[in-house]
Amino acid sequence: MMSPKILGIVVLLTVMAATAVVAMEQVNGDQTYSWRYKMTVEVETPEGIKTGSAVRQMGNELQGSPLSQAGNPADVRGEAVAVDLGKRGVLFALISHQSDLEFYNAFPVSGGYGGATPEGIHYYANLSVGTQGILNPKAPPGYPKLVTFKDLNDPKSVTLAQEWTYIRGQERGQNFELTKDHMEELFGPGVKLKSITLEITDEPVTWGIVDEYLPRNFEEVVIENWRGLSKSDRQRLVDMVTFKQGEPK
Repeated sequence: MMSPKILGIVVLLTVMAATAVVAMEQVNGDQTYSWRYKMTVEVETPEGIKTGSAVRQMGNELQGSPLSQAGNPADVRGEAVAVDLGKRGVLFALISHQSDLEFYNAFPVSGGYGGATPEGIHYYANLSVGTQGILNPKAPPGYPKLVTFKDLNDPKSVTLAQEWTYIRGQERGQNFELTKDHMEELFGPGVKLKSITLEITDEPVTWGIVDEYLPRNFEEVVIENWRGLSKSDRQRLVDMVTFKQGEPK
């Protein structure tokens, strides 16, 4: 469900020439770093490739000294990606509490995905603006939830565009399998997800783009009246309504 307002200090970003846009703040020996990345979703359609993107801010903390354990999980704020497919509808790639793991997936450190380490934090702090990584849907945590609304007048009509299943015992990095692909069912013949790419950027965090496509009464129906929804509706919607995380700064 929609994440609560993030409490505490969110470190503002500063531009560092030729490297990732990183801010670093030191309080009582703790070093907090943050950077921005753009997620771009590409969809194949009979009308051509359609794309949507959103810039998010991510940060983590080195506690006590640069050699200490990094904070985990990292903090990610921003909004979902909206891909406008015209008369076919809108595909959303949601933001969630696993968005930091998606970043580690796209930018692995030493062949692994556990980026919340001192080595990982320093690695990201030195990534150049424009550095790209392709999200591997089969590696943990897989793709973000991809959803659409069958009826934009009904917020509860949100539905998954793809269903992935975690398979235990698979080779590392090959743990997820696509079990149901509803893209053509929801958007029409010839519509397929092409790729999801992350890119280090110095652009500002995007806010409000997703609002242009959500049902007007979305928050009222799903968020404010969450407790009033039926148990079955809550169980179905709980992982499909996180279109924003954090607050604009």
